[in-house]
Amino acid sequence: MYERMRAEHGPVVPVELEPGVHGWLVTDYTTLISWSRDTTTFGHDARLWKDFHEGRVSADAAVLPMMAPRPNALFVDGTEHQRYRRAITDSLGAIGSDRWVEVTARYANGLIDQFCERGRADALNEYARMLPLLVINELFGFDRDQGVRFVEAMRNLWLGVDTERSNAQAERALSEVVTAKHRDPGDDVTTRLIRHRAALTDEEVIMQLLLVVAAANEPTANLINAGVREVLADPNAPTDRAPSPTMLADIVDRVLWRDPPITNYPVIYPRVDVPLDGGRTIEAGSPILLGFAAANRFYVEENAERMEESRNRAHVAWGAGPHRCPAREEATTITMVALRTLLDRLPGLRVEVPPEDLRWQLSALSWIPVTLPVRFNPQIPPPPTPVEGTPWNASDSRPETSARRAPTSGRSPLSSLSSFLVRLTRGS
Repeated sequence: MYERMRAEHGPVVPVELEPGVHGWLVTDYTTLISWSRDTTTFGHDARLWKDFHEGRVSADAAVLPMMAPRPNALFVDGTEHQRYRRAITDSLGAIGSDRWVEVTARYANGLIDQFCERGRADALNEYARMLPLLVINELFGFDRDQGVRFVEAMRNLWLGVDTERSNAQAERALSEVVTAKHRDPGDDVTTRLIRHRAALTDEEVIMQLLLVVAAANEPTANLINAGVREVLADPNAPTDRAPSPTMLADIVDRVLWRDPPITNYPVIYPRVDVPLDGGRTIEAGSPILLGFAAANRFYVEENAERMEESRNRAHVAWGAGPHRCPAREEATTITMVALRTLLDRLPGLRVEVPPEDLRWQLSALSWIPVTLPVRFNPQIPPPPTPVEGTPWNASDSRPETSARRAPTSGRSPLSSLSSFLVRLTRGS
């Protein structure tokens, strides 16, 4: 589809994001990087969106929650952006890499324990989608109910499903988290954002959480999912254990080039009219989607010989310019630990259906797999060990927003939660 659009329109394509919402899509690698870095001509500030402010975008447009103005680091520029970004990077940076690894490995093993005896699983919904949620909820100080409601809402936002309600649900869950942390601060990212020297208001804290946690959940799940498929399709990868750290890093880089977790997002807006070849013009205030997937793929195809000769990590999967993803190291760590743990624990792992039989959910901003059915040699889970920390506490939110729930129990603290989340992420 990208090739056909480029053949007709060139590397910058006029698109309709949904009926009545018009914009452009950049599919050229060099242009995408250049425009992302040109903060004089282009901005991420959604207040520049001309059609939105002049009333030509319907109030119930599905893309609004992902594009309308918000006070967070993705949607503003200049000193305002720097203030928000510093609060995010400082709060994330206070968590050492060893803790990211430990928490991710603990939950990865707990999830695998739930299905390893069956010899088959849905590696997307039973593993990849739940692991980032579990890790983020512990490190950000969410309780179970808040985390589940938030991830359900954000998944619907990525898919463009019931977006107004989903956006309200996501913000309500985060508001409860911030209120709880004012009352009972902890060693977590949310508390650090509240206490940061940037002196964020509660609304600003909620908006930074909305950005970071949303980016950490569904896109990281997509990266893990794509990484599993890539490893299992690699004829050079071992079949009885995880590849070496170097080989695994190369495989993840290959995924970020060829199958990035975010497809056509975020959006930039020209501050002035931008002329294109062929006498066309992008008018000031027109939304321009950053086509990470297309830009990467065309660059790889156009530079195949150079890519074979030398290692190249200059993909745009994490974005470019001053708005490049501030949590890319954390997302990569979760992905690497997720892949290594899964492949070490499940010898003989293989995808159960041909690649062409996998099903996908498409939206203007992303493509998201439905399932990833896999088979493997059945394994007996190891004996249970005490769980460190206090993840998945019962909710302290008011009864009208959520019901209190008893802590999980049994062989694993994830047992009852995992079955519920599998149903949630499958939409059942």
